[in-house]
Amino acid sequence: MKILQTGLKKTFSKPYSWALTVFIALNVLLLYYFLLIQKTTWMAFWQSNTTFYIWAQIILSIINAVLIGASISMLVEVIKEKKKTSKTSYLQTFASLLFSAAATGCSVCSAFLLPLLGIAASLTALPFGGLEVKLLSAFLLIYTIYEYAKITSGLCKIPKEKAISFEKGQIVLKINKETLPQFLPFLLLVTFITIVYTLPQLPKAWRLETQRKIMPTTADIKQGQSAGIFAQINPPQGYEMKTKYNDIGPQMLEMGVIDLEKFKQTYEKSGQPLTAEQLDILTKGSNKKITITPDNSYFLLNFFWAFGLANKTKILEEGEMVKYGGIKGAGSFASTGGWSLTKSGDSMEYYSKRAIVPLTQEQEDLVNKVASGVYRPCCGNSTAFPDCNHGMALLGIFELMAAQGATESEMFQAGKYINSFWFPGTAFDTALYFKNKDGIEFKDIDPKIYLSKDIFSAFGAQTVKKWLIEKGIQEKPPAQGGGCGV
Repeated sequence: MKILQTGLKKTFSKPYSWALTVFIALNVLLLYYFLLIQKTTWMAFWQSNTTFYIWAQIILSIINAVLIGASISMLVEVIKEKKKTSKTSYLQTFASLLFSAAATGCSVCSAFLLPLLGIAASLTALPFGGLEVKLLSAFLLIYTIYEYAKITSGLCKIPKEKAISFEKGQIVLKINKETLPQFLPFLLLVTFITIVYTLPQLPKAWRLETQRKIMPTTADIKQGQSAGIFAQINPPQGYEMKTKYNDIGPQMLEMGVIDLEKFKQTYEKSGQPLTAEQLDILTKGSNKKITITPDNSYFLLNFFWAFGLANKTKILEEGEMVKYGGIKGAGSFASTGGWSLTKSGDSMEYYSKRAIVPLTQEQEDLVNKVASGVYRPCCGNSTAFPDCNHGMALLGIFELMAAQGATESEMFQAGKYINSFWFPGTAFDTALYFKNKDGIEFKDIDPKIYLSKDIFSAFGAQTVKKWLIEKGIQEKPPAQGGGCGV
């Protein structure tokens, strides 16, 4: 402790060290913010995640930024005094910055950089939504600062013999009593990286609830103007499509993209156990028309998430999922790596695996056309880029509708109501926006405009919210939407 205190005191007795630390910390925070808004908006981040997760992300980001600034300031002091330090210490600072930045994001919309590190499903694969990575990064930085303090304080003898050296073009390791402590920074760095890559393998039971509850219930409906608008966007009787389930449930169970027991347990744990009708849809199939209601919207989300993931389509095989998948390909997204209710446990084993519902080229083109024009408020992507569960589920619904002869206008209309059930908070704001700005009721809004990038994407939703606030007509919606977890 004395070494750390002395080293810090010596470095920060100089005003420029404070200035450098603050400058670097502010820039790191700006980097974190830039990475966050690559996948979502600040408003969507606040609306979609739990209060604990939001503040933990913010606090850990600030701590990491300050520690990175302090670490670099101390490194400058080491260099200034022309003293040598382990190259591993440099790597620790860089690794902490890289991993803490990569773990910056929204537990709903994932992170921008983490897939580039080869971690499938991004933040949804991590038990604590990336918080654990930032915490580990902070500890690694504290140790790095301690390493620098040992040098700047002058209280520790710098070993004359190097643990690693180059002799005659070869790397030579020297392990003895004097050099053994020099391996510790390297071992800590390796341990840090190993733990980060091991985290996605931890059991589901260890996971933190990072996302707000996705679906509203009938009890959420309030009185006054809010109730009137909410009854339109989420009608209690639901929205019925001409499309039928048929046998897609039994087919998904047979192929293993849905493990029935895992599926049932998910709903039991959420306090919404499957009804007899829902079990029949899964195990026997159903000739009933699909109707989305406040009570079954959560069931339909996961049911069609699995269908959208497994049904064979060119959108998944040749589209943006493959194009922007990074090192892990299409498996690096929340909609793929995040689907954990399979028989095998490997979601990518079922990716576009079988033509559960075969599509003609004309139907494929229709699905792609509609999906490309339908956006969601958790990110800036269309349904043709289904990188989260909502996008994958709606893609599946569009495929089923097209296969059963639905028209373009019917698919857009269905998308309007389905997204409104899955994102009730944004739907409420949007309906309020059109009613006050253009005098149009929800039922009369053109679905293509309602679901467009300018209105219903994360960035469009922020524009709508801003307009409502500026006009002083914003009302609190009865429920919020979000969440990309199972």
